[in-house]
Amino acid sequence: MQLFSAVAVDTSRNMKKLLVNRTFRILGLIIAMAMSLFPEYSSGSQFLQQKTVSITKTEQIDDDVYIFANYCKMNGIINGDFSAFCYDINTIGDIAGNANLIAYRVDLYGKVAKSARMFGNLVNCNGEITGNMLLLGNEISVGEKAIVGRDLNCTGSKISIDGIVKGNLKASGARVIISGVIEGNATINADKILIIPPANIKGNLIYSSEKEATIEDGAIIGGERQWQIPEKKEDEEDTFSILSLLFKFGLFITAFLTGVLFIYLFKAHTFESSSQILSNFWVTLARGCLAFIIFTAGVVVLIILLVGIPLGVILICLGVILFYLGKIYTSIALGRFLFKALDRNKTYAMALELLLGLLILSFVFWIPYLGWIIYITAFIVGAGAAISGFLILSRRLKAVAASSQTSI
Repeated sequence: MQLFSAVAVDTSRNMKKLLVNRTFRILGLIIAMAMSLFPEYSSGSQFLQQKTVSITKTEQIDDDVYIFANYCKMNGIINGDFSAFCYDINTIGDIAGNANLIAYRVDLYGKVAKSARMFGNLVNCNGEITGNMLLLGNEISVGEKAIVGRDLNCTGSKISIDGIVKGNLKASGARVIISGVIEGNATINADKILIIPPANIKGNLIYSSEKEATIEDGAIIGGERQWQIPEKKEDEEDTFSILSLLFKFGLFITAFLTGVLFIYLFKAHTFESSSQILSNFWVTLARGCLAFIIFTAGVVVLIILLVGIPLGVILICLGVILFYLGKIYTSIALGRFLFKALDRNKTYAMALELLLGLLILSFVFWIPYLGWIIYITAFIVGAGAAISGFLILSRRLKAVAASSQTSI
């Protein structure tokens, strides 16, 4: 039993990894296609797209470089901007321009002559940045060897700063730990703040938190310390206020009535779409991610072209409808799953499955932080399911048409 569980977990991880890899490669392909529409911007640039991209120590590229891959390792010299969209990025070489790195895991150990912007789940910087640095991720680490020439802005769940920031620091997260040198002011918004030796904040320490920051002996604060407790506006921000509840109840009823209408008008498609979430979850998620990327990139390109603004507006409307229906299909799938868990041999009407699923999702959406993740995932998975349902029904119709022609 334990062996089966371990194999199942390993398979799940591999599926997630494969999905993220494909998503980043698809994103890169769409960006490359979009930039190809503007040759005045993409000329003089190199686009590298394959499963693994490696730039060795002996290589020197005198152009801007755009990389779209699963894995990227940059050990050489780039005399321009460096942008990479990958699953895993490791940068050890020198970049003469800006660095724009988007990946599940980002590691930067080299030098960046201008500014660096890094986005990912795990973000680690242990290099030298001459300009500003922007970091956005789940776990963020600015190592002991890191030097930021100007300001550092970072947002994440867990943030550790052990290096040198020659400008100001702005950090926002659940937990912020500082043991490095901040030559300017440090402005922090976090649930828990820990400042430990040999930390040296030469400017002011301004922080917003419900708990007082822990400043251990040996840590130096050169300027003033300002502690601000976040204000709670009960009249305006109370989640469970009457107006908020009425508004959410209205959204719930609208979603339910819309779902019932689609069950009545498009019963086959609704059933097949919701079934795909339970039978082919990862496929529906991948298709939903792809649809989101295509709609987003398509709208941006059409609006930039000006002539395509009407088409862009139409695409926005189609995208909103698709992702709104995604919530309905996800709710039906969730309700069906729960009913099957109670009694595998009994079937229920899709309207009841929809009602139960919507009730569960409505409560889950209220969970802080996690609710938003589930909210977005539900829409994306449902959108992918809608596409999967359409494709399956289309294949069935073609098969029926082909068989009828053969019989004739």
